[in-house]
Amino acid sequence: SEQLAAFDVSDVPRAELDAFGDTAFGRACLAAARLAEVGVRCIEVNLTGWDVAHVSNHAVHEGLVPTLDPAFAALVAYLKRRDQLKDTVVLCCGEFGRTPQLNAASGRDHWPHGFSVAMAGGGIAGGRVIGETDPAGSRIAFDSGTPVADIHATVMHTMGVDHALELDTPVNRPMKLSEGKPLRQLML
Repeated sequence: SEQLAAFDVSDVPRAELDAFGDTAFGRACLAAARLAEVGVRCIEVNLTGWDVAHVSNHAVHEGLVPTLDPAFAALVAYLKRRDQLKDTVVLCCGEFGRTPQLNAASGRDHWPHGFSVAMAGGGIAGGRVIGETDPAGSRIAFDSGTPVADIHATVMHTMGVDHALELDTPVNRPMKLSEGKPLRQLML
């Protein structure tokens, strides 16, 4: 495939390589940006290690944030510089929210009452915050929550996919692509 050329980074200036960070995650973010440039439609990059934050949360985050932040910022900047960000949806999220208080092991446990997602590109307006928790971070503030299904619907909408489309499974069971609604307040 001609798309394999995206993995050849010999033509990438050293300063640009350094911006992503000399980590597996940083290199994967650079590869993701280059794959998007050559037309790959869906790319996933994982930074593992967050789930061990059930113990020693702060130490775990201090170890992972210096890898995540520069690579994610470099990914968005790279796509923007190359005029690809308008056509590419970028998400940064985990699999679950975390408790606002530390547990007995100085960690944080799973928490469905608060969850953060960073979104960029694809017609999503920057600099907006949608939703909030109460001041203690323990519960979603009244009428402020955003269902995960709305995030899915937003991504599909920005990609030109009809989020309300209902398909039949091979056993003729109807299945909607999303039960959510696009977050119009995030759209340009």
